[in-house]
Amino acid sequence: MYRKYFKRFFDIILSLIFIIILFPLMIILSIITKISFKGKVIYSQKRVGLNNKPYDIYKFKTMKDNTKETTKVSRFIRKIGADEILQFFNVLKGDMSIVGPRPFIYKEELPIMYDDKRHSVRPGITGLSQVSGRMTLSHRRKLEIDNEYIDNLSFILDVKIILRTIIYILKTIFR
Repeated sequence: MYRKYFKRFFDIILSLIFIIILFPLMIILSIITKISFKGKVIYSQKRVGLNNKPYDIYKFKTMKDNTKETTKVSRFIRKIGADEILQFFNVLKGDMSIVGPRPFIYKEELPIMYDDKRHSVRPGITGLSQVSGRMTLSHRRKLEIDNEYIDNLSFILDVKIILRTIIYILKTIFR
């Protein structure tokens, strides 16, 4: 029942709250990005969403165009996930959920990686594999954890994942 009716409502309300709270940070990040990298402030990339439908994901730009060059500030922005704040607009559009499996990059989607269950839910800004040590997990283990999330999807699990994400971000900022 949560998956079908309440999750989308929860996503919209929570996204609006986060956008309002984080709006000053979005302005600051826009200024920092504009100063650090000439050109566009927002980076978009094709990702695979619900039912394998491609969509554009939005992020703050943290690298120079056509290079992997970053700055100390942009590395910190990425480390705490602040470059992904714009994805709350993806949630409002219906392309994403706040919690769900992270979406694959569209051009990298290979038949070998395809998992029908994984694409039966909207991809998320955060997810169970992110709060389970995403940097240390193999790709296969991330997929297994994503499937565990889908099998056990509930309001309580989503709240736990959101709280774990917030705690991780706060710990990273105040280290």
